[in-house]
Amino acid sequence: MTRRQSRTAHPEPTDTQGWTLRLAASTVAMVMVVELVALSYTMTSTALPSVTRHFRTGQGGWLLTCYMLTGAVVSPLLGKLADLHGKRRVLLGAMAVAATGAAVSATAPAFGVLLAGRCLEGFAISGMFLTYSLMRDVYPPRTLPLAASISVTGIGAFGVGVPFLVGWLLDTFGFRGMYTFNVIVMVVLAVVIRFSTPETALRHRARVDYVGAVLLGGGLALVLVAVSKGQQWGWSSSSVIGLFAAGLAALTGFAAQVRRTAEPILDVALFTRRPILLAAVTGATAYGATVVPATILPILSLTPASAGHTYGLGMTAFAFAAIASPQAFAQVVGGVTVSRAVRRLAARWCMVAGLSLIAAAGLFLVFFHDTQGTVLTGAVCDGLGTGLAYGSVPNMVIAETPAEEQASIAGSVQVCQSGFASIVPVIMFAIMAGSSTVSPAGVLYAEPGIRGALLLMTGLALGGVLLALTVLAPGRHRTARDEVAPAPVALAEGQSK
Repeated sequence: MTRRQSRTAHPEPTDTQGWTLRLAASTVAMVMVVELVALSYTMTSTALPSVTRHFRTGQGGWLLTCYMLTGAVVSPLLGKLADLHGKRRVLLGAMAVAATGAAVSATAPAFGVLLAGRCLEGFAISGMFLTYSLMRDVYPPRTLPLAASISVTGIGAFGVGVPFLVGWLLDTFGFRGMYTFNVIVMVVLAVVIRFSTPETALRHRARVDYVGAVLLGGGLALVLVAVSKGQQWGWSSSSVIGLFAAGLAALTGFAAQVRRTAEPILDVALFTRRPILLAAVTGATAYGATVVPATILPILSLTPASAGHTYGLGMTAFAFAAIASPQAFAQVVGGVTVSRAVRRLAARWCMVAGLSLIAAAGLFLVFFHDTQGTVLTGAVCDGLGTGLAYGSVPNMVIAETPAEEQASIAGSVQVCQSGFASIVPVIMFAIMAGSSTVSPAGVLYAEPGIRGALLLMTGLALGGVLLALTVLAPGRHRTARDEVAPAPVALAEGQSK
């Protein structure tokens, strides 16, 4: 066995016993990377009214879509590069690109430049799988389940307290202050990860499908532009039809590329395994459904009460933290619950519970969203469901993924999650645009548009529940013991052998 083969076959955990100070610092830093991904989305959705007013545009939803779509396209590419060159190295590179994008966003002189910055920031989304994939390689077995779960749900110190900071930044410095904050935090976290987390010894030969990435990203972007402009230009206009045709042609080319490429950007063959398909589909519905409250809750809370609508709490961005912070804490509770629950039952049941709570939150808010108490109730219910759903994804992936292909497979799952989440904002704003009005205070959405968006949230979550319980449920040949086995721990123990 060569030296390289030995390194590839036997990754070394940071510690064989359990938690150390260095391991704790590594975990906190990587958890904060993931929280910063979610925070960047939430900050932008909170700042949409001020951004659209500043640049005098009604296309603010693209700030969300560009971010998620870039993440969907580059995540599998970075997953392949991580298999080739090391997960820590690729993670740090993605963070450097994201920090550059945040700097561009903070100084953008025009809306188009801001969109470019948001695209670059989307590279950080790969951290949502590179972090727990790196943990899978270098963390000791005893620490892995908790670390993997909180790596996508947070530990509270960042997510719970930062809404107040975000509100202060937005009220004091505007949206540019928030993006400057992103630059600073991203640089600090990169330094901590560099000196606290060892590089994985695992290497796996892989080919990077750049052509597939261009076809997939370009095709989705063209279709989404057509959807976003359909009402304004006319659904039967030559421009909209041309965009749809070009987008579908690119996606058709992507499908052909998948068939003729040995290692495509999205390996469809992986999803013939039902557990991986379950994680990808339910994760996508969860990510898509939670896009809605991330946008709607700030609209409900920050819209002036005198705007002539049945909703509108007239809160400042800082005051909105009284809703966002409990929501973030509930998400942390959900994530910690997953880390404990997967020791006794399959992670898919945590996903079902999480999606059910998200659906309940959406349905509740459809009818009750005119007081701070009702909005807070819906936000907390959504936060708990989000923590359960997000926390179940890495546990489902880790349980069913060979160690040497962890990053690539996790990247494919991330494509489904981020790709679907990038589509939802366009659909949501298309629903809301039908009842919107433009005023000096920004874009105002009527009650039917708000309820339509919340019904979209409810429908997506319920769809995920139904799929998890029916067509994507484990086969009957699986035993009850298989259903309750602590997969993450068992996998880690197998690796240590």
